Amino acid sequence: MNAKSSLQKQRGAASLLTALVLLICITLIALLTAKTVLVETQITADNYRTSQAFSAASAAMDRGVAYFMENGFDADGNNVLDYPGPGAEPSAGACALQANSINNNPFNFSNTNPTGTQTTFSQFYFDNTRNPADPNDICPAETPNMKRGIIVARGWSDDCTAVRTITQCVGTVGYFKNGVAPEQAWVSKAGVGVNGTGTIINRYTNTNVWAGGDYGGSSAAYDTYIRPADKQIADYTTAELDSATTANTQKVSDRNSGIGLDVITSDAFLSSKTSSTDNANLNSTAQNQFFDMYFSETKQGIKEMAEKSGQLYTTTTPPNTVSGLVWVEGDYSLPSLGSSTKPVTLIVNGDLTINGNIDFFGIVYVTGDIKGTGTPVITGSIIAEKTAATHSMSATSTLVFKPWGDGSGDDTPFQKGTGTVIAGTWKDW
Repeated sequence: MNAKSSLQKQRGAASLLTALVLLICITLIALLTAKTVLVETQITADNYRTSQAFSAASAAMDRGVAYFMENGFDADGNNVLDYPGPGAEPSAGACALQANSINNNPFNFSNTNPTGTQTTFSQFYFDNTRNPADPNDICPAETPNMKRGIIVARGWSDDCTAVRTITQCVGTVGYFKNGVAPEQAWVSKAGVGVNGTGTIINRYTNTNVWAGGDYGGSSAAYDTYIRPADKQIADYTTAELDSATTANTQKVSDRNSGIGLDVITSDAFLSSKTSSTDNANLNSTAQNQFFDMYFSETKQGIKEMAEKSGQLYTTTTPPNTVSGLVWVEGDYSLPSLGSSTKPVTLIVNGDLTINGNIDFFGIVYVTGDIKGTGTPVITGSIIAEKTAATHSMSATSTLVFKPWGDGSGDDTPFQKGTGTVIAGTWKDW
């Protein structure tokens, strides 16, 4: 009896021990599972917030690139970098962005989901102080300017615990061949007819008119002026160089003195250049040698550049606020366009009429006839490709030559349509 009772007690103790071991194992498994679930939850939350931050940074980059494509780094043309950085940053303890202030802080904005339950934060700023001597610099420039540098885009999650940074180099692709714009005030494949009173002023180069045919200015009250021999470009301020008055110039050609050395006429080199407005020839440099003298792309390529920047006008006319590369298909009456900080490169595939008291800043290239009346002031240059000598300026016009191309030695303002992202410079680490 005692032996049987002892055996039962031993069996009970073994069962208890087994149950205890199983309970401990189950507890450990439960704890391990809970810890695994917690870690997985944390990883999922971290990944989610990292994705939020990356999406916010991508949004900032998209907006920064769009801003650059429209304005360069200097929208107001004061030669001061818009949105430098870095500025104040949000943190988990102070999850908010300060208000924007151009030329002081980066560009900040928030992103709220459709349900209004989550808000992430985005920021971009510009940096054009790159170092060409640094082999690791992804975006070198010889001198700081408003047309090349990096965009730094940053994004924060809704709780500001995660932050991602993206950088991208941006620059410009000039549409003038070798970056050099026309070096004369008026270039015509044919002749230049002027039968009004007008003035051409050129303080940059020694040639005002380059024509493949005759020049009618000598029979009209049309005067041309250039920089005096004892003056250099560096002797003038920008305002003096671009002044529509004849101050600090010398007269070269007029009705009484005849054609001076600043007017080149009947140039066989110029008149022999081919030109075509046939759509089938827009991609042919052989059929458009005159156009190819100035532009880095074919007519079709330049037209597509204008289209990509939303400035190809085939059925409507450009608004007066346009700047940069503009292509107009068809005849066009020139209004006041551009400014000293936002010039226009206007290509008119048709006839151009210049009427009234208008101000134009930039370069106008015309495939058809040019006719002018009124008192226009054009700061830049005119290029006419039509073979027939039908161009005329029956106007009291003033043409102030300014070389808007980079080859002028002037820090040419950014022109819409020339912006591009530099391949291979994207970094998200």
